[in-house]
Parts: sequence; C-alpha cells; structure tokens
Amino acid sequence: METVYVINKDGTPLMPTTRMRHVRYLLNKGKARIVSKKPYVIRLKYQSKGITQPLYGGTDVGRTNIGNAVIQKDGTVVYQDHVETRNKEIPDLMRERAGHRRQSRAGERKGLQRMAVKHKTVQQGRVRERKIPGCDKPITLHEIVNDEARFANRIRPDGWLTPTAKQLVLTHTQCVKNICKILPVTHWAYEWNRFAFMRMEDGTVYGTDFQNGRLKGYASVNDYIYARQEGKCFCCDNPIEHYHHVVPRSKGGSNTADNQIGVCEKCHHKIHRGKITLSVDGIRKKYNALSILNQAVPYFALELFEMFGTSNVFACDGYETKEYRESNGLRKAHDNDAVCIAAIGAGCKQVSNIQKPYEVKQFRRHNRQILRANKRRVYKLDGKVVCYNRHKAEGQTVDSLEEFREKYPNQVGSLTVNKSKHVYNDMQRVMPGAIFKYRGELYILTGTKNNGTRYCNKAFGASGVAAKQCHIVRQNTGLVYLQ
Repeated sequence: METVYVINKDGTPLMPTTRMRHVRYLLNKGKARIVSKKPYVIRLKYQSKGITQPLYGGTDVGRTNIGNAVIQKDGTVVYQDHVETRNKEIPDLMRERAGHRRQSRAGERKGLQRMAVKHKTVQQGRVRERKIPGCDKPITLHEIVNDEARFANRIRPDGWLTPTAKQLVLTHTQCVKNICKILPVTHWAYEWNRFAFMRMEDGTVYGTDFQNGRLKGYASVNDYIYARQEGKCFCCDNPIEHYHHVVPRSKGGSNTADNQIGVCEKCHHKIHRGKITLSVDGIRKKYNALSILNQAVPYFALELFEMFGTSNVFACDGYETKEYRESNGLRKAHDNDAVCIAAIGAGCKQVSNIQKPYEVKQFRRHNRQILRANKRRVYKLDGKVVCYNRHKAEGQTVDSLEEFREKYPNQVGSLTVNKSKHVYNDMQRVMPGAIFKYRGELYILTGTKNNGTRYCNKAFGASGVAAKQCHIVRQNTGLVYLQ
C-alpha cells in the first residue's frame, strides 16, 4: 500500500496517509496539488488544523551507504530509504584541485621569471632565502622573489574537519532535513560505534598499548621512514631527498608508512621513468570508512541536537541494532537497520509495514572547474608522431621528448611541435542528477556527450538522446530519488 506524504498550505508537514481514494478526491476537486511523485507528496491548497502525532526517525550511518527510516509510536513504518553517497569522490577531487592550483601557480612563476629576464630585473649576487613556518630549512629563491606561501599564514579553526568528513556530516544532515520537509518527525536516533583500529588489527592490543604504536616518538610519517631506512635511499646508499608512494595515490595507494619509501633525486627520477621496478608491496589504507565515521558522527549528533533538542535524540550501538533486527526476523540491509534504530529510540518491541525503500543517489551539484582538459604536446617527424610531452607524464607509455633526444640526438632539430591546448567547460552546462522530460516521460540525467548536445540515461543506451528534444524539469538537487 503506497504511502502519500501531505504538506499543509503553509508548508508544514502533516501525517502521511494511505487513503488513495481521498487523495484522488482532493486532487480532482483542486484542493491539493502534486509536489513530487518520488516520493509521492501532495500539498493542500487550504489550511488544515495541523494535528500530528509523534514520529521517530532513525539513521544507519555510513560512508558510502546510508539508511533512513521513520516509524510511528506503535512501530508502523511510514518511510524507508537507502542513500548512495559520493563521499569516496572527495579525496580524488581535492587532489585534482590541488594539482590545478599547483600548475596555475607554477605558470605564474614562470611568467614572472620571463618578465624579469625581459626587463633585466633578475636578482643578482647573493642568493635570497625565505624561512617558512613549519619548515626546518629555508626556501631558496632563484631569479625572482616569490610571494610568501599562503599556507604559512593559515590556521585551522576549532572544530575543523577534513573535507571528506565534512561532506559526510552535511550529507547525513541533509538526508534528515529532506525527510523532515515531508514528515513531522519529533525524535531521531542514530547508531554510533567507536572503532578501535589497533584492536581490529591485533586482538592482543589493550589499554595503554593504543598509545604505543610504531609512529610513537616521531613527528611525522617522513621522520619514521627516515629512521627506518637510516637516512639512506631505498635503492642506493645516497641520502633521502624524496618520499615516494609505491602504489600511487591516483591508483588507490594509501598515505601511510607502509606505502612510502625514501629515495634520492636520481632514483626518484628513474622510478617515474620506469627504469626501476620496486619490490615493495603497497598496502591500501585500511579501515578508511570507519576512521571518517569516527570523525563525522559526533558532529552529525550536534546537528541532530540542534534540530530536535538534546532530550529527543537517542544513540545506540551496532550490537543493539543486530539483536533487534534478528528478533524481528529482518534481513540485513541499511534501510532495515535504520528501522531497527528508530524502533529502539521509540521504545517499541516490534515493527510492521516494512516497505520497499526509496533508492536515493547523491550527485555532484556544482563543478566550478573552468579548464576541462589540457591536451598534451605532440612532436612529429616528417608528419609522423614520435613522442609526447617534454617529460614523461605518469602512466605515459609513449616516449617523451627527453627520451627521444637520448635515442636520436641528431633528429631533434627536425621535429615539428603541436603545442598543448586548453579545453574549457561550459559554465552553464546541466549537471548529472537533473530531471528532464523526453517524449512525455521523466528521466534522470546521468551524463552528457558531445559537449552537452546529447543527454544520457540507461534507458537510451550508449548514444543518449538529443538535448534539443528534451526539457529540463528540475536541476540537480544533490540527493535524487531514483525509485
């Protein structure tokens, strides 16, 4: 039996109903209008008395999958959903942004150096140095005096969270706010498990052993690696100059000491050119999702306190959820766990009316990236491509100009160059997650092709449909109901 959610004329949520015949009567008589069909929500065109009953919500917290549910005091389920987040994209996006900024600032420095050479203002004589906070050695300034690094004057405020944890807090909070727009929820419960990673790794770790990890006594991971290798390069006996990730971060490698080695400048260059193959097995970061939850859940709880009040927020642990789920014969699922958590908070012993959950997917709402791609520099000999880029890029299999010069030093002067080109994004483009109408049916945009001229959805296959034949009904709202 489908549940219809009702909103009063002034926008406040009312109790849901399953009286479809009465709902059709209100719609036919013009006393209500449809707000959305997923979930099915109507809004009254007259002001109702607004009499409601207590409703109890519950959240099964998670990094990739979140479960939410709302029940009545007697255990009747009135709402269930399963949310698929995009939290795992955040670290990659942050690294991509850092790469763009690094490239942009490097270009600015090169431009200033060229101007200094042109106007003959290159600094002569003594070498200038700048002491940056947090660095043991001063930074040498060559040719020009660069601006002071911005990070030297930045201080993290109290309550600062990593971008991944912050996005997770915002996602959980927005899920609750969206539900409260269609249901008059008065209480909320959540599950919180404090994960002890060292004990998960080694069951013999107890008490003060948690404070005695292998990094104890070292100021950073680099210091630990330096001591582990006695200051010598992993591949030779030269002093350590770089700290290299065995499994690159772009391929899922961790930032822990298990996945890093210290190498000299010469060996570091050879590793990136593929002349040295490392025999160390990189270890992917363990328990990443649990670590983020440990950071995010307390802040999510603070948001719940602000919305419902301290006395109306309840926390339970995973053992209680499992025990309740098994006693009610429910299968293991995020939405069912959310039902159990809500029931524990409500104090009811049994739940009923378990329904198929709404599937919700989170899409990226904004993309302010102006530069979409930077096409590589191409070198040709007699019209035939022989190499790419001055230096070999990560993952590049074709020779670079540097390698071509080593093999054929007499032919470098005959090369023709196609310089790299910038490809820019259309800042007015439609983002995935938008809802569009095509031939009278509504679809969710999963992507675009051919510079936005074709809209993609699973129903249309790989080619998609022409954008000019579609009409955008609603832009991306972040959390989109799929079914």
